[in-house]
Amino acid sequence: MTGEEHNKTLATLYYIYGAMHGLTLVGLLLLVLAVKWATPDANLIFSLWLVVGAITFVALFLMVGLLPLVVGYGFTKRARWVKAGGQALAIVSLLNIPVGTALGIYTLKFFRSPDGVMLYGGKSATANERELQDALRGAQPLVNWTNRSKS
Repeated sequence: MTGEEHNKTLATLYYIYGAMHGLTLVGLLLLVLAVKWATPDANLIFSLWLVVGAITFVALFLMVGLLPLVVGYGFTKRARWVKAGGQALAIVSLLNIPVGTALGIYTLKFFRSPDGVMLYGGKSATANERELQDALRGAQPLVNWTNRSKS
């Protein structure tokens, strides 16, 4: 694969990653609201807990729902700022086993590859094409899902 193809693949994977987490959080919010409206005892919940829950939800939604979409957009437009944002998000995503870990490794290896250095700058390239393909293999289930959804 060329650097442009890796870049396009990363953009698609980050769009899916953000949508996956964002839609999950929206579904959880809808579930909480449905329980609150359906249960008469839900009014007994302190308003402080509701405020803390809302702040936590908004923070999570911004970090794991919207930030990957912004990084995916940066990859799509080949913006220079995507390197810093992508690396930060890749490091945080390493904790999300297995999909986030695979995506994080693939992203970090791409930025260190010769093609990544050519597209986004950097000092040296330490990852070669074979290592990028190995990293992509970890994210292959997500790539296969995207290919099926395109059909």
